[in-house]
Amino acid sequence: MRKSLFERLLEFYKISYEEYQILTKEVSFNDVPSYLNFPHINEAVSLVFDCINNNKKIMVYGDYDADGIMGTSIAVKAFKYLNSNIGYYIPSRYLDGYGINLEKAKQIAEKGYELVITVDNGICANEPIKYLKDKGIKVIVLDHHQRGEELPVADYIFHPTVSNFGEIASSGAFVSYIFSTALLKRHDKYLSTMAAISLISDMMPLIGYNRNFLRTVFKDFKKGEFLPIDLLLEDDDFNETSIGMRIAPKINAVGRIVQDTSINRLVRYFTSDDPDEVLSYHSWIENQNENRKISTKIAKEKLDKVLKDTKISKSLVVNVDIEEGLVGLLANILLNDYHLPCVVFTSSLENPNILKGSARAMHGFDLVNSFAYLSDVTLTAGGHALAGGVSINKEDFEIFKDKFDEYCTMHPLQEYVEPYIDIYLNEISNENYNLVNSFGPFGESWKAPLLKLSHIKTSELMYSRSKEHIITNIGQQTRLVGFYVDKDLMEKSLFVDMFGTLRTSTFNRLTTIEFLIKKIKQSNN
Repeated sequence: MRKSLFERLLEFYKISYEEYQILTKEVSFNDVPSYLNFPHINEAVSLVFDCINNNKKIMVYGDYDADGIMGTSIAVKAFKYLNSNIGYYIPSRYLDGYGINLEKAKQIAEKGYELVITVDNGICANEPIKYLKDKGIKVIVLDHHQRGEELPVADYIFHPTVSNFGEIASSGAFVSYIFSTALLKRHDKYLSTMAAISLISDMMPLIGYNRNFLRTVFKDFKKGEFLPIDLLLEDDDFNETSIGMRIAPKINAVGRIVQDTSINRLVRYFTSDDPDEVLSYHSWIENQNENRKISTKIAKEKLDKVLKDTKISKSLVVNVDIEEGLVGLLANILLNDYHLPCVVFTSSLENPNILKGSARAMHGFDLVNSFAYLSDVTLTAGGHALAGGVSINKEDFEIFKDKFDEYCTMHPLQEYVEPYIDIYLNEISNENYNLVNSFGPFGESWKAPLLKLSHIKTSELMYSRSKEHIITNIGQQTRLVGFYVDKDLMEKSLFVDMFGTLRTSTFNRLTTIEFLIKKIKQSNN
């Protein structure tokens, strides 16, 4: 007798029934660590209120990705609740680069700011923060990135792991949110919603307090409360999928495309109390997102031309004439298409003699180790095992390319077999869709289960008119859906195994449960 789907899910996640009950128990903000877990938080709050009460100028310095935008907006909105309008700045990816720098520190000092709060940056900004401190300016760092050998001489640093807040990493906006609870002495629903977006957009591990926080926000969310969120969400429900597929890409699109400082409109969008102003900025965001789609299409065409003259070995390294903000998108495309460690470079807008690149790799490879091997030819390099950023002198491109391929040859990929759960056609139902989702929310360190349908007869599958997509009804409001199917594989196979996930699709108010096919293999028997 086969095990139930619930039993198979417990085995997949390696948890007991009792642990499942804990995993799915009712949660609230009481299940999230208090701001008091941060050492010296009360002294930092006293410093902020001293500045507010004495009309001292306060500046929040953020970052251009969704995490930085959310974190800065949380801080600015929190100060608005305190009837204190503060200055803020989101740096341009193209004009300023990542994080607070010495030039910006000098401008901040010249404008008479007396307190600077860095959000989603600052933990490695030793030189600019020292400059600010030498000018008598107070500095609070709210960050989550990896620290350097020495910490900056800020007055206070709040960081999930450096400050011993908890044992797991979290986002910059989450740190900003916890800091806001210290200022306001309460949890705020709108601020927590923005922080939840950052946990997904910055791919934070959805375990521990991150998971409890996200579940609490999802449970409390109601459409119609927060216009900026509703507009980006459109008709979707607010969950990890809609954040990752709809909300975060639109926010990130602005930082990728806009080459001036108008990215700061995003903070205004999320903090304005004027509905007309929010609607106006929303139209601008949607326009930038459309521009990003067009630019990505053009960039892909340029990439295809470069690939025609590129020798592909154990890696793939290319230099393409595109906007800096698109290199990561192209690197993801290459990784999905070629399943090789890859780096996409383009010329720096600030210095055309420097190439800035984005690297991607699959499980079984470590980009951080490869960057260490290439340290004699890189100007900057950092990131994680599967994603990172790197810059080099343009004249060193071929050297980098050869040496990266050399490293990949010396360190062949370890075969990675993604774990899966067997599922049967008669188990694809609304009830089981809800059962799978009860283990969510899904994300980094807590992936949605990959499901496997075995021995599916190809002759019984139905296709779209173009014959490119599988659309096969298997029951009442249930079906198999697969896009751009490998026709050769299907024609030569009597039976196939399908790997995918469950999802819902609503049309004309009728909701269908779909098995979304991600991969198809010929059955072995």
